[in-house]
Amino acid sequence: MTRRQKTVSKILEIKEFNKEQLEFEVRKALERLQVELEKLDDLERTYSRTTADFTNKQMKGTIPVHEAELFTTYMKHLCIQIDQQKEIVALRRTELDTIQKAMVEAYKEQRLFEILKKKIVQEQVKEADLSEQKEADYNYLSRKAKK
Repeated sequence: MTRRQKTVSKILEIKEFNKEQLEFEVRKALERLQVELEKLDDLERTYSRTTADFTNKQMKGTIPVHEAELFTTYMKHLCIQIDQQKEIVALRRTELDTIQKAMVEAYKEQRLFEILKKKIVQEQVKEADLSEQKEADYNYLSRKAKK
């Protein structure tokens, strides 16, 4: 194995390690995004249930003022939480996209070095074949010259 081939192999190992780390980070970022999406879904379901409860109470008849104020205050609070959670989800999506782009770049770099290693090996095989051919030609010509 030539020095150049050893260097490319070492770089390839580093690229593989980097790719694996990025794959792990993508999985973690995806899990974090899923958790935040579940929180958002829970908040939205709670808001829908609260709105439905409030509507049902209004349909049944009169609702005390303090209870109506509690419902509206709670729904405003839920709206604020939903908006904040949407921002967190957007942040997690951006984070995931960034890591995925880095992972794609790592794949590209690794593939590039795999191609380079393959070319080096092909070059060495070609040189070895050429050297064998030269030696065979020399042996053939030296035998003819002796006769």
